[in-house]
Amino acid sequence: MFANINADGPEAMTVCSGLFMKHFERPIPPCTIVPVHLFVGHERRLLEVARSRHYTGMTLISKHACSKQVAGLEGRWHRSLAKRIISRSAIPIQAGPFFDTRFIEPNNISHMLMDIIPLCLHVQSAGGDVKFIFRPLQPRFRELLSYFGIEPLCTYRPIIGQQYMFRLSRQLAQYDFDHEIDIPFYNFTGEVYSPFIECRNNREKIFLSRRGARSLRNESEVNSFLEDRGYHIFYPEEHSISEQISIMQSAEDVVAIHGAAMAFLALNDRIRTLVELLPPNVYHDHFPLALGHKVESYFQLVPSFDDNVQFAGWQAILKCKQQPFSVDIGQLRLALESAGN
Repeated sequence: MFANINADGPEAMTVCSGLFMKHFERPIPPCTIVPVHLFVGHERRLLEVARSRHYTGMTLISKHACSKQVAGLEGRWHRSLAKRIISRSAIPIQAGPFFDTRFIEPNNISHMLMDIIPLCLHVQSAGGDVKFIFRPLQPRFRELLSYFGIEPLCTYRPIIGQQYMFRLSRQLAQYDFDHEIDIPFYNFTGEVYSPFIECRNNREKIFLSRRGARSLRNESEVNSFLEDRGYHIFYPEEHSISEQISIMQSAEDVVAIHGAAMAFLALNDRIRTLVELLPPNVYHDHFPLALGHKVESYFQLVPSFDDNVQFAGWQAILKCKQQPFSVDIGQLRLALESAGN
């Protein structure tokens, strides 16, 4: 059924004369346990965070297809209606080989760095002139893609050509990569960012802060506390994408308000201490899953927690998540002292 073009190693390209072409199959790093020190009010817990499913390999295949965006176009407004009409009825674009990212919503930098870009880099590694299909993008997203040499084709129109797709394997079973997997795709792509990581000799202490939504009510108190301990205050919006990457690559000890900018730490080769500050009643294991393997001591601080908010659904969580909140200085002091920092 298959004929090997290059049989050197596990990533040999293989072709099929039937439905699809198999470009490579790569092993997925073992599912390691990440210990996370969680402080909730006066309570302390030690969590063991890991991927929920243990996959063993990732395969890139392609087949001739017509790809249309079908999700994320809901609504009764004229713009939503126009998007649906374009997606369903417009003349398709003949693209040749292409990878369609439109099934993943790139609504912030973290989703780009944790989900979309790692897959695009793997597609690039297969070689050839590939078109990367995106929804219309903000300038910052384009700047980020440009840093990795990815040129987006932004459209709602259908795309026809040889479509690249990913499959996850577990034993002999195969599973499509889609938005149902609620884990950063970065977990499955190994050290895909290795070519972009610069090891820095001068390592710093960084406080990744925020303004606006999810800012700190006691910002001056927290800033003063951390500055006394050698931390530099860093607001991502004041810097270009390349500057943000450079600053985060130089960080050795990080205190960060939970948010998308934490994803830049994926481009850091190692992190001694990471303290993630979460708002009240909000908990995510997104960054422990994505970054934990790079961190020696990982702490998450939640001022207080009511799990009724989680059961009430996303709107209740979002309301808590986007409100300004206060950091418990006692919690923060205890975390830094526990880390020997």
